[in-house]
Amino acid sequence: MRKNSSSKKENFENRKTAWIKIRVTPNEKNLLMQKANELGLSLTDFIRVRTLNYRVRQDPLIKEYLFQLARIGANLNQLATWANIYKSKAEALEVVLALADFEKELHALHHKEE
Repeated sequence: MRKNSSSKKENFENRKTAWIKIRVTPNEKNLLMQKANELGLSLTDFIRVRTLNYRVRQDPLIKEYLFQLARIGANLNQLATWANIYKSKAEALEVVLALADFEKELHALHHKEE
């Protein structure tokens, strides 16, 4: 049975075999490397992301952080909807306390990331 030759050709064309060399100052190199490290990327991947608009796989901690932010946002939206529906019955103090709880959660998540 013959293997699909177009598949082999596509794999060969997608291999990273070409080189690009650029000159930068030592300070620019350090800055690029620092920014790449901050994102947990190699210098090569950092340059690809910044110049070619590639998407980077998210690290599990960042993924969890974004999930928690989305959850808090949904809760905040539910609270705002409830307050708009029951304006006459809603106690301003209850709404403020609920918002304060959300603020504490956001603050805790932010400091957890640092």
